[in-house]
Amino acid sequence: MELLALALFPAIAVWGGIAVSRASVVTVAVVFLVATSCLPPEYISFRAAGLAITVDRVTILTMAVTFLLAYKQGKVQLLPLETVDYIALLFFLWLTARTLNQPLGSVQPSQPHTLMHLVNGYGVPLAVYFMVRSAKIEFKDLRPSFWIIAIASLYLSVTAVLEVAKVWSLVFPKYISDPTLSIHFGRARGPMLQSVRLGVCLLASLIVIFVYTIWLRPRWHTRWIFSLATLPLIMIAVGVTYTRSVWMGLIAVVGLVVVLCLKGTVRRGLIVSGAMAGILGGLILGPHLVAFKREYSAAETRESTYMRAAFAYVSIEMIKQRPIAGFGFNQFNVANQPFLSDRSTDIRCESIRNYVHHNSYLSLLVDLGIVGFTLYGVLVIAWLRESWRVWRTTSIPPWARGIGLIAICVTSVHLIQMAFHEVSFSSIENGIVYTSFGAVLAVRRQFIGSFAANGQMIVPEPINA
Repeated sequence: MELLALALFPAIAVWGGIAVSRASVVTVAVVFLVATSCLPPEYISFRAAGLAITVDRVTILTMAVTFLLAYKQGKVQLLPLETVDYIALLFFLWLTARTLNQPLGSVQPSQPHTLMHLVNGYGVPLAVYFMVRSAKIEFKDLRPSFWIIAIASLYLSVTAVLEVAKVWSLVFPKYISDPTLSIHFGRARGPMLQSVRLGVCLLASLIVIFVYTIWLRPRWHTRWIFSLATLPLIMIAVGVTYTRSVWMGLIAVVGLVVVLCLKGTVRRGLIVSGAMAGILGGLILGPHLVAFKREYSAAETRESTYMRAAFAYVSIEMIKQRPIAGFGFNQFNVANQPFLSDRSTDIRCESIRNYVHHNSYLSLLVDLGIVGFTLYGVLVIAWLRESWRVWRTTSIPPWARGIGLIAICVTSVHLIQMAFHEVSFSSIENGIVYTSFGAVLAVRRQFIGSFAANGQMIVPEPINA
């Protein structure tokens, strides 16, 4: 693979340079998200000058170059930071402070590398956010982004179906068929080798395809045909992840689309029928959702459900001990050892030994304390407020409003996953959410205005939509 990469490097450098000089910041951000999701190190990586070279690292550097070129071309406007930006910086500073006073590697084999956890989980997504928020976005910039996302979603959906059908000869890349790599073998897990991340990517793609086809361009026949063929396939792929939190995310996206995009009798009818279906489904299928066969037996699925009580109990006991600043970033696996032998409860705390945390909210409280958790909560609320502002402003172009709707939907999916998983071990989950918020800030500044230091709104000059 290294020889092939070296042989192709001159051609890639030339054509890549041309593409970078012409691409928009938003398009390269989408390319980065697709690259980090579909082309992980398991697929291609090599070492040069002592450094590991991966596709996502090359892409994030490419995005930085694109940002600098766009700045020289006047396609990026470095406006003063606003309150929401300062909150993001404060959170990251606190996160960094609670990282640097801990061992930066892995103290235990089951513990992720602390420094890389910080960089991949939060540093890179926030860097993408700050670059996208400064971009001047035009509708033409979104067209290549749409097709990149659409083609990636088609690939991921087909791969997911082929995985569960065990048609390994057609699954690409081949490492997906290796049961010794990562987790969730037996479910659809895609090239990221993790069912939750695959589900998040599929749901993000679903809402993008819906917004920029069915909602925005209902008469665009090419996209309609593509959407009618792709959206059902995406939903099937979401189903075969066999991940309950991902299923809940799909329900949340459908519910938000019904509530926000429809009106009148149709909306009321769908809300009532959806609520009734949810109640009946819960009564009929509820017990089966606790224990069903996935990659392991139904009994092991039930055990996975009950282990969450152990995570909650141990986390609460740890929070009681260090409520303000927490134990330090990425330290749950290290600091929870004394709490696992607790015999004052019937909960089997020992069952979570050597497991990473499975609840991001509790993980934030354990690692960063009330300070870090509060900063993160305020940041997400501020971002959602800006997304709602963009969506509710009917005087701006529909494609710009659509970015607000996308941000709201992907955040709902993200918040659900946070309740059941730690979502910061890669740049995928946070990257999708932070990029959408960066785009929200960009279009809000272009079409609604930005806030001055005194809190007053500065209305921009009219922009041709």
